[in-house]
Amino acid sequence: MTVALLVLAAVAAAVLLARTPQWVLLTLMGLSVILAGGSLYLGGLERAIGPLIAYGLALGLLVPAGAVAYRNSRVAPAKRKPVRPPVTRLRTLTKGGDPVLLPSNGEALSIPGFETLEKVGSGGMASVYKARRMQDGQMVALKVPMEQYVADAKFIRRFHREAEVAQRLDHVNIVRTFEHGSLGPQHYMAMEFVDGRSLEGYVESGELTPELSVAVMRRVAIALQHIHSAGIIHRDIKPANIMILRGGISDLPGGGKQLRDEAVKLMDFGIAGGKVLSRLTMTGARVGTPVYMSPEQARGLKIDHRSDIYSLGLVFYEMLTGQTAFKGGYEAIVHQQIFQTPAPPRQLNLRVPKLLDSLVMRMIAKDPDERPSLIEIEQTLATIDLAETTVDELGDRIVLTVNARQGVVRVLDLEGNLHASLGDLGVGEPAFTTAPVAVAAVPDGHLYMASFEYRVGQESHHMIVKRASDGSVVHTFGAYGMKPGELLYPASLAVARDGSVYVLDSETHTITRYDAHGEVLGRFGGRGEGHGTFNDPRQLALGPDGSLCVLDYGNRQVQRLTADGAYDTRWAFKLGAKQPGMRLLDGLCVDRFGSLYVSDATAGKVRCITPQGKLGASFAFEKLHGEASDQLLDMGVDSAGILYVARRGGHLIRKYAPSSELIETVETYAPVVHMLVDARAH
Repeated sequence: MTVALLVLAAVAAAVLLARTPQWVLLTLMGLSVILAGGSLYLGGLERAIGPLIAYGLALGLLVPAGAVAYRNSRVAPAKRKPVRPPVTRLRTLTKGGDPVLLPSNGEALSIPGFETLEKVGSGGMASVYKARRMQDGQMVALKVPMEQYVADAKFIRRFHREAEVAQRLDHVNIVRTFEHGSLGPQHYMAMEFVDGRSLEGYVESGELTPELSVAVMRRVAIALQHIHSAGIIHRDIKPANIMILRGGISDLPGGGKQLRDEAVKLMDFGIAGGKVLSRLTMTGARVGTPVYMSPEQARGLKIDHRSDIYSLGLVFYEMLTGQTAFKGGYEAIVHQQIFQTPAPPRQLNLRVPKLLDSLVMRMIAKDPDERPSLIEIEQTLATIDLAETTVDELGDRIVLTVNARQGVVRVLDLEGNLHASLGDLGVGEPAFTTAPVAVAAVPDGHLYMASFEYRVGQESHHMIVKRASDGSVVHTFGAYGMKPGELLYPASLAVARDGSVYVLDSETHTITRYDAHGEVLGRFGGRGEGHGTFNDPRQLALGPDGSLCVLDYGNRQVQRLTADGAYDTRWAFKLGAKQPGMRLLDGLCVDRFGSLYVSDATAGKVRCITPQGKLGASFAFEKLHGEASDQLLDMGVDSAGILYVARRGGHLIRKYAPSSELIETVETYAPVVHMLVDARAH
């Protein structure tokens, strides 16, 4: 029994010892020999059997381990993972305060014949390095595909095709390409090194004036003419691909900036060509930058040189306004390019001359046939006079007050083109502290404006302001209060031929008449159910005979009063033969012949009432999506009898022919607060 237990213990010990180092096994083996010898000497073979078995097991484990060690010292070492060459990764150093990007191992990009100095840029698919050409020491730009595209055969073919296209071009405003080639997997293109900034940087910093923008665009247009004459379409006109040399813009002695003709460089012909490319590139991205992509390019249709003109127009737009014409994600921008027309540059920057505004909008016309040629663009930019004034000899005009920070009061021609702005929101003249709620015109071109603004501690602040055509204040009147000549909420204005001014106060339900100097001539009206009294009056208009028409909104009628406020007659429309009550009226105006136009909100029509009191033409006014139906309509008629209708809070002016057909809609690009049609041609 004792021997069996010893044997089991020895086996267990052997299993544990199998995982121990050789020096431990040697030590235990020595101890086993000593114990076995002592046991034989003192107790015989039976007592020594356990240590002998342990000795044998230890010896059996020790010999194979030693043999393995001996064998490993005579053969090749175990196979290791292959050692890859060091990957060229970039690290940032500092050189004269500017970041310099070089490989992490301290070695520059190795291209035979060139000494690479630093990395100067990186695009979506390639990097650009500044290098010195060894044969003559000239500084060049090496364009190198990024590592992930090197294995793409289609991309590499396109890369070298770009170089071949660019080598055909030789113009002072086009970046030259000297050579291209490859060394194993490394492909490169050597180009003219441009020491300067991209147009994108100038746009973002807001350094461009209209004069500089015109000068840059003229040189780009000339460069594009050269490209197109070679049968090449650039396809990727954008600010990042237009460079301006360092020192290319200088200060003039009398102020202003001057651009050297050779300072502008057009570059990057990565997607240029004379044939139509697929709408998708090998990486799945559409050809061209979507913000500057033409509608036909966005549709994947066949394009020609006119697509470059469209893209150039969008670049010009951004230079003049400081923002892109279209915004959003990729798909949203593509949708806008195809279906939407952006606000004209003058709507965003009122200092953009009208001729430039018109030129840009023609360049970005959706129909390629409507775009001007590059020759016309270059000639226009070469001869344009940027020193135009804001004084216009307009005939009929539209005056808008809008809910915007810039251009609170805007003067438009009858096509909706902006001609002048009388001020922005701000403090001090000619700024507005709030948008006027009503405007009335004077034959000399001046405008009366009503603005509701009560200032605590400044009860003498006037809410009726007469402004000149340049926006300067001529005089003011109408303080806040209940005393004669004071007002609570001036909602509407009208100016008579004798220069007197009627102001409708919707809070007191009264009309106050002032002379041209703001002195009170009379006051009439008050709360009531009609016959010279009102319930929530909203608008007033003067007829050619001096009569006064008032939209009595709460009583659902239009009242006509004499010049001194005496009740004359009224107009209202019944709901129906079997329905009691009157239809809701939400707008009115009077033309120069005395015809009254009343908006029937219930029927969705504008009805004309002749001076003889008979119903004339009826104009259908369909509510558009997003328009608020509870806002008033502002209406006016020009000298040709065309009716203009705008919903307050909306963005559109509808134009109707005298025969009641809708001619067109005009975009205001800002929510309308009030619209006035000033018919001055007669």
